Parts: sequence; C-alpha cells; structure tokens
Amino acid sequence: MSEQSSYFEKFSGLTGKTITELDQAKAEVEERGNQLQELANQSNARFNEVMKMNRELKEKIEFLQDLTTNLSIRNEQLEKQNQELEKQKIENSKLSIDLKKNLEKVVLKEKELELQKDQLERQINEKTDELIKSQKLAIIGELASRMAHDLRNPLSTIKNVIEVMENKQKLRIEEKIVYYGKMHRAIERISHQVDDVLEYGRATQLNLQTCQITQLINQSISNGNFTSDIKINVEKSEMKINVDMRKMEAVFINLLINAAQAMDNNGTINVRILDNGANAIIAFEDSGPGIPQEVLSKIFDPLFTTKQIGTGLGLSICKKIIEQHGGNITAKNNPTTFIIRLPKNF
Repeated sequence: MSEQSSYFEKFSGLTGKTITELDQAKAEVEERGNQLQELANQSNARFNEVMKMNRELKEKIEFLQDLTTNLSIRNEQLEKQNQELEKQKIENSKLSIDLKKNLEKVVLKEKELELQKDQLERQINEKTDELIKSQKLAIIGELASRMAHDLRNPLSTIKNVIEVMENKQKLRIEEKIVYYGKMHRAIERISHQVDDVLEYGRATQLNLQTCQITQLINQSISNGNFTSDIKINVEKSEMKINVDMRKMEAVFINLLINAAQAMDNNGTINVRILDNGANAIIAFEDSGPGIPQEVLSKIFDPLFTTKQIGTGLGLSICKKIIEQHGGNITAKNNPTTFIIRLPKNF
C-alpha cells in the first residue's frame, strides 16, 4: 500500500503539474490566437487600405494616361501652330521690310507734298492778293463809273441852267425860281451821291442818345421833303430806344425815299412799331409793286441796284448802321416790307 500510495502521490503530483502546464499552454495558445486574430484584422484593414490606394492609384494612372494623350495631342497642335507662326514670322519679316521701304517712299512723298503745299500756298496767297486787288479795282472802277454816270446828269442840268441864265439877260422871277430849283435839286443829288460813298467807307463810333421812335421817324419824314401824293402813316408809340439819332435818321430817310421811288411818288407808306421786350421792331410797308424775287436776296449787297440812278450803296449803308447798333434788317414782299430789329440798348 505504501508503494501504490507513493506512486499515486507521484502520479498526482505529475498530473497536477501537467495540468498546470497545459493550462499555461492553453492560455498562451489563446493569447497567441487573439494576437493572430488581431493581426489578421489589422492585415485585413491594411489590405483594404492597400486595395483602396490601388484603386486610387489606378484612377490616377488612367487620368495621367488621358492627360498624357491630351498633352500629346495638344503638343502636336502647338507644334503645328509653331510651324504656322514661324511661317507667319517669315511673312511678317518680309512684310516689315516691304513696309519699311514703303514708309521711306511715303516719307519722301510727304516731303515732296510739303514742298508742293508750300509752293501752292505761296501761289494761292499771291493769286488771292492779286484777286483782292483786282476786286478792289473792279469795285473802285464800278463805283467810279456809277458816280460818273450819276454825277453827269445833275452836272449837265447845272451847266444847262447856267448857260440859259447867261444867254438870257433878263429873267422873270418865276423863271429864276424854276432855274434855281433845278440847280438846287441837281446839287442835292450830287451831295446825296457823295454822302453815300463817304458814309459807306467811314467807320465812326456811335453817339448813342435816348429818343422816342415816333418822334425820330416823324423828323425823318419832315426832312425827306416828300410830295403830297405820298401818304405816310406812323403808328403811335411811346417806346424809346438808345441809338445814334443822326445815323438812324439817315436809315429811316433812305427807306422812306426808296419806298416813295418804288411807288413812283404816288402811294401809301405804313410804318408799324412793335415792342418786343428788349428789342424794338420797326416795319416800313409800302404799296409799291414789290421787289423782284430773283434780286430780293441781293438788295443789301454793296453796289447792287435796279435803279437807273444811284450808287447802290443806300441799303448796304442802312444794313451796316443797323448791325453797328446790334440789330438786323430784312425785306419781304406782299406787301413790300423792310423790317428792322433794334435792341433798345438801355
């Protein structure tokens, strides 16, 4: 019993040790299993990451391949463009050379044209001076011709009257009055012609004075010595203007005389006056036959006249005086009317 007991004790001790070792081994195996499981999980996760990276890399490779293809195509296009640009460069170079040559020609041509321009300007200036001189001479000649023609008649009248008075030793009072009247009218015509010429060439300052329009017009009528067959109606007006009375009276007399002559000294002249704010409007309207339409635009031109006598300066002088006052004058037909616009100048 003692050996069995000893054996049993030994076996029991061995078995307990083995079990303990087995338990340790089992624990180690389980721990290794857990480690392997964790390592497998990590490997699987890493594998998934690698697969994902692989897919992304594949997409990038495909993108790069497409990009490479596109770049290759673009490179070919750029190469063609470079070749075309090179050709264009060569053509531009040739064109530049041609342009340079043409520019040199243009510069030379410009210099030639400049010289020709200077020559032409000198010639034009010379011709203009000659033309102005010839025009002045023509005007002087025409004016002298008209003056000679207009002065010849009254001078002939004076000469004839003097000869008659010399041949007749005894003259009755009535005859003297007639002869002196003819001489007086002839002298007035001469004086009128000379005054027209002097007034046109004279540049005098205005001597402005305040006056009533109707009074100045009535004074002009009184100084005009019109026949009883001329009826002149002047509208009543209290309006005043600031003008050179002597010059404006000459304008009014000239317009009234022209109207009377147009009516053959038999008819009616209406003078209308309108207050137009800062301006005075004065209209001289006559019952004459009117101004021919083809000459209406020329009647204020110097030396232009449709009369047998006169220098053709009367209306031109009127226009000059009125414009010197800052106004204007126009004419129209149906009925014949000369319209003056004058600033009141207050």
